[in-house]
Amino acid sequence: MVDAEITENRNRKISLFFTKASLLVVFLVVSVIYSTFIGSVTIPVQNIASIYLKQIPFFGNFVSAGYTYSQYEIVVLIREPEVLAAVVVGAALAIGGTSVQSVFRNPITEPYIIGISSGATLGAVIALATSTTIFGAYSVQFLSFFTSIAVVFVVYFLSFRTGRVPPIYLLLTGIAISLFISALVGLILFSSRKLQNEAFAWLLGSLSGITWQELGLVTLLVMISSLILGTIWKELDALQMGEPHARSIGVNVEKTKLIALTVTTVGVSAAVSISGLIGFVGLVIPHLARIVFGGSNRKVLPMSALFGGIFLLISDDLARTLVHNEILPVGIITGLIGVPFFMYMLSRISRGNYVS
Repeated sequence: MVDAEITENRNRKISLFFTKASLLVVFLVVSVIYSTFIGSVTIPVQNIASIYLKQIPFFGNFVSAGYTYSQYEIVVLIREPEVLAAVVVGAALAIGGTSVQSVFRNPITEPYIIGISSGATLGAVIALATSTTIFGAYSVQFLSFFTSIAVVFVVYFLSFRTGRVPPIYLLLTGIAISLFISALVGLILFSSRKLQNEAFAWLLGSLSGITWQELGLVTLLVMISSLILGTIWKELDALQMGEPHARSIGVNVEKTKLIALTVTTVGVSAAVSISGLIGFVGLVIPHLARIVFGGSNRKVLPMSALFGGIFLLISDDLARTLVHNEILPVGIITGLIGVPFFMYMLSRISRGNYVS
């Protein structure tokens, strides 16, 4: 009797999980189509759906083309890269936030805390200030990506203490290095004021103008890093319970932290290199996933990706529509939405009403 109840309860939980996950996927698909609909040229929703379906290998052969060539070009070359970039960048930031919060065992940390944002900013500003063309048209993106990774590794190795990297040292070193680099960025901008408008737009984040070439490489890096994090979800769960607990059950704590921080840095740095700095996604979305799906990273990692993509899509839609004939930096919208949600999360944490 007891075994039957346990089995029934487990099946009910599995069924509930797949129901919630399916609803999220459907909502994401609807959000993608709606976001592609927004623009100065009105394209029927059914035509947009047909264009997306037409691009699916093999399946696209059975979809009738009820759209014009100009509609196809507008969707595929202009709107689709930006919309899919929102999904990829949102997923990368949310997954990165989940990973970092597990490593630090701290609900108010995000990927930027370890120097990703400051490193990316330094690279972008240097590229703009020197007008470098070492990587062609994508010099800003590549330089921000590489400097972001370099800064995180500097933070990591400066945090070493007797063969270990205590989270508190990693956190404080990340803050210190970030403040130092922010001062350098301020010095560069002050000495070259003509760059301030370009840098200002990058610092507030934007998804406009992203090309398929940029998006393709970033998507590959984000997928690889996300899959690697997905393979160590048990270790991340153990770290959430504290390093002594993780060691007691056989987890190689330092190796797990190094892997988690490395792949998180690669994925988030790649995303930031094409979008600029977009705040609060990595901070608030993992908490939302934990509230809906529980505390295990087995569920939180993939569900954070879905929530992150949806959240950034909606934020980008608002950025494009709130002000007539103007596109706001999407980082402004995520901040306006993220701060109230973060304060709500703090109130839940203070009352002990939180899934960890």
